[in-house]
Amino acid sequence: MVVLRETGTTSSRPPENTLCGHVIPESMSRSDLSTVSGPLQVRSPSSLPLSATPTRAGSGLREKIFPVAVSLKTHKMLWGRAASRCSVADCRRLLYREATESDSESLIGEACHIVAASPQGPRGDPLLPDDQMDEYQNLILLCAVHHKVVDDQPGKYSVQYLKEIKKSHEDWVVQSLSDYDPLQQKNPERYASYVDEWISRVDLENWRAWTSHLLAPDPRIDQKRFTHLTATRDWLLSPVWPDSHPRLREALTNFRNVLNDFLLTFRAHAQPFGEDSYITEAFYRIREWDPERYQKLLQRYEEHVDLIADLVLELTRAANFVCDQVRLELYAGFRLKEGVTPVERGPIRT
Repeated sequence: MVVLRETGTTSSRPPENTLCGHVIPESMSRSDLSTVSGPLQVRSPSSLPLSATPTRAGSGLREKIFPVAVSLKTHKMLWGRAASRCSVADCRRLLYREATESDSESLIGEACHIVAASPQGPRGDPLLPDDQMDEYQNLILLCAVHHKVVDDQPGKYSVQYLKEIKKSHEDWVVQSLSDYDPLQQKNPERYASYVDEWISRVDLENWRAWTSHLLAPDPRIDQKRFTHLTATRDWLLSPVWPDSHPRLREALTNFRNVLNDFLLTFRAHAQPFGEDSYITEAFYRIREWDPERYQKLLQRYEEHVDLIADLVLELTRAANFVCDQVRLELYAGFRLKEGVTPVERGPIRT
């Protein structure tokens, strides 16, 4: 599903009630979100259920959806290497309870800071850089009980002691659990690093903002972003893909294919605009008085603008499809707070 919100003023071109050849409901002129549907086809397998819950490779252990703002790779490292167990030696309880016939599974694990996120917190250190706060090295997996204990007793549970507890537990996992395979653990970590890189390269956090200008009657894009997207298309050819997550690999390949179509289509009639942007050339504007030729060129221009919008919507669906596969194959809680990636119709300039 692609969510579209329309903003801006009215204009005589293109018609207000059409986008990508689809009729837009009258509600689209209001500020509420509406769903745009139509014959857009994502070049990928059918979308898979969002409700599916992934398991850790090699163990079948459920994973916790937690609020600490860590990267996907850090999450896979922390939970996988701890075997989804509390890291305290005299506990090591599994951090989930299986679902019953009437209830879903209960998740009881927490990713905890070794050095507190706040300088005033337990084991706080104002010298620790912010970009290291949520890294794997500064996190330990605990049950809710021991999370409270270590924070209530920072004198006993010092930074060094918590690091020793974490290392001792991970060594125990490797040596004692027959269903834990360190090599198999590397595959989801590698895929997670690819997803983190993809999120950064496509600027998923600001997707609505930068795509909105491509859904305007005069599509435009920042030159640096266009160059970066071109590099992203090429980068998606370079990873060495393990065989462990084929659906996620297919989803990323599909995204690359749609991105390539968009880049080629936009470039066909792009020209520099201002100091740092590209805009779709208004090639229907001719100097001579020739109404018939003008109308033909205007029709071609509008078809081209519609095609760009079509591809932006399809690219958004491809991005959401990648997120679907991450939730299915790597981490069920991936971007649940953010929800689906939406698009917003750009400003209509007069």
